[in-house]
Amino acid sequence: MTTSSTLQPSPIPPTPPDPHHAVAWRTLHIQTGAVETRFDDAGEPWQTAIYKQPVTERIAVTTLGLAGDERTGYDPDRAICCHAEGHYRFWESYFNRVFPLGTFGENITLDGALDELVCVGDIYQCGTAVMQVTQPRTPCYKQAKKIGVPTFVKLIEATRRRGFLLRVLQEGTIMLGESFELLERPFPTASLIYVNRIFLEKNDPERIAWLADLAPLAHDWRAAMQALVTPAHTQP
Repeated sequence: MTTSSTLQPSPIPPTPPDPHHAVAWRTLHIQTGAVETRFDDAGEPWQTAIYKQPVTERIAVTTLGLAGDERTGYDPDRAICCHAEGHYRFWESYFNRVFPLGTFGENITLDGALDELVCVGDIYQCGTAVMQVTQPRTPCYKQAKKIGVPTFVKLIEATRRRGFLLRVLQEGTIMLGESFELLERPFPTASLIYVNRIFLEKNDPERIAWLADLAPLAHDWRAAMQALVTPAHTQP
């Protein structure tokens, strides 16, 4: 029997839940942070807002994100970052260490919302705010730096445990413990895992054309796919 130290990808995910059935997850953790300069073990400075603080009071949600949350770059298509509590349980088991909710730098931690259960284009309501999924989260070296695991970005990719990003369709307020309810799923085949696979592999012209035409997808992801669309696969 042979063993390998290489982490293998997760099995093919199940079909996302039927949008006609109620889907509502609970917000377990909300946090915001300020951009700060930190220094790595070699003394090199790096800027980050991944070290965030918990929010327990009702907080405003705007098209730029949660009130008071700073980032090294602002984009309305990436106003809010979400992560599933289930991912924390996986990494705690994998590394045999505890990761408090919020460790990975997201704004909202949910008690569901695994990547295989969320689709690009999904519209959710939490409190009085309405938000739409725009893309899977892109793993960042800052996550690796924070937990001290240089290979963490590769591990995230291998296990497809990225989380996701939101644009804000209706500004409002949210509060810890409120439900994160699915209102609409216009693209039930656009699961985060499937979209991420097409974006990374870039080897199927028809799927690339489909992704390039996926309206809710973050603008730069769409632009990257549109640049790969060949004339033969361009709609007349």
